[in-house]
Amino acid sequence: MSGNFKRLVVLTVFCLLVQLNCLRAEVGGEEKNPHLWEPKTTSVSVFKNGLGFFLREGEVALRDGWCVACEVPPAAFGTLAIFSEKQGEAVDVVGSGPGEVVAFDGKDAPEDKTYKETRLKAYLNLRLALSYKHNGKDESASGKLISVSSDFAILEGEQNRFAVPTADIKELRLLDLPVRIHVAGEGAKSPSKAKLGMAYLRKGITWIPEYTLELLDETSAQLTLRGTLVNEAEDLIHCDVNFVVGVPHFIHTDYLTPIAAQQVIRTIGTALVPREIQTQMANTAALLLSPQGGGSEIVRPVTGNDNRLREILGELPQIENASASDFTVYTKKDLTLRRGERAIITLFVKKVGYSHIYRWAMPEDTKHFIVAHNDTDTAWTTGACLTLSGGQPLSEDLLKYTPKGGKCEIPVTTAVNIANSQSESETDRKLNAHSPARDFYLDLVSLRGELTLKNFEKRPTEIIITAFIPGKPISASDGGTLSVDTTKLKLEERCGTIR
Repeated sequence: MSGNFKRLVVLTVFCLLVQLNCLRAEVGGEEKNPHLWEPKTTSVSVFKNGLGFFLREGEVALRDGWCVACEVPPAAFGTLAIFSEKQGEAVDVVGSGPGEVVAFDGKDAPEDKTYKETRLKAYLNLRLALSYKHNGKDESASGKLISVSSDFAILEGEQNRFAVPTADIKELRLLDLPVRIHVAGEGAKSPSKAKLGMAYLRKGITWIPEYTLELLDETSAQLTLRGTLVNEAEDLIHCDVNFVVGVPHFIHTDYLTPIAAQQVIRTIGTALVPREIQTQMANTAALLLSPQGGGSEIVRPVTGNDNRLREILGELPQIENASASDFTVYTKKDLTLRRGERAIITLFVKKVGYSHIYRWAMPEDTKHFIVAHNDTDTAWTTGACLTLSGGQPLSEDLLKYTPKGGKCEIPVTTAVNIANSQSESETDRKLNAHSPARDFYLDLVSLRGELTLKNFEKRPTEIIITAFIPGKPISASDGGTLSVDTTKLKLEERCGTIR
């Protein structure tokens, strides 16, 4: 009898191992759970102030209208939206916490073995913690659920496998997937599958524009815009990237959305939301507080990888003009750039017109500028510009924001071929013309100045002259315009300009 019993035990263990291997082969080591929503980033709009507006989407199977997700990204307050892309369906509940818990106690869920088996099969290939009774004692096991039958639920841990009797399971808790989403369909019936989208604004991504202006002949040039994309946010895989000129008004970018992963709605901190909304949320959260209590967690403002971006960008100037009302977007299709990577993308190459202009702002030397004419179909954002002629560099400076139909000036150098000189002489003096106080007199002195220019260039040049005058300018020749400094109207401080 003892020998037969040993053979029976060995045979039983062998059959169980064979069954486990077969079950694992059926499941497949890398097969994913159909109820796990893993949206892929399809597009992102990148702004030059370190913010990006992301769009994700993906299909998922639903269990009674429910699915689970790994995380909610660190979205800025007021910008997160999770939605169904099918007409007639709507995402009506998004929950976040330590993970879904199901108690088979006859209240939360039925206690019968058949229901437990059906419910457990919805969590195949997900990490669970199961609580069960064994020899009258409360036991627990955790790991990846690799198979479920009417007899056993098999969990695979890091080093061991656990066979938990299905009938003895009292509670299950979903690990690592804190987000639950419910989709409501038309009528009382919930859809069996859905295509869901997610939109949000977050920190950690930016782009820096750089131009190359190559002079082709006396009137035309080729302008190339390249954008350096710095990604410290998340992986972009076959994603459409929109490089946006201009920055919209985002007021709550320093605050994190309360539903973000590992942030419980009841843990209201002073830095979580704006003060105007704190009272409203705190009143709601008071109804959700656990009677067992515990200290509230202080949630810090969202930072994402903003500090990492500052470290990468160093002392680069903030060169975007937020007052630009018309946003221009340059799109790069099907781009792959993982977190921590940088890439230089050519956004456009256009032929533009240009001209020359010279400025003499006394007492400085005459300066030479190239004037680029924006006769393209898009605005030009502010960025560094390298100007070339015949393969040789002429200058590197800032090309400032230029709308369609506008012009921008790029400094080249001191105009050594434009000679200039100036002379000044007294033409009249009235003694004691003004007495602001007793025994204090001022003379009225009239001066005449003359500016002389000689052009040694091969072509005619347009020169704008700005002469700063002490006192009040009276007249100017050759169509010069006069102006006075309205902030200095006292007699002894007056000054003006002739242009």
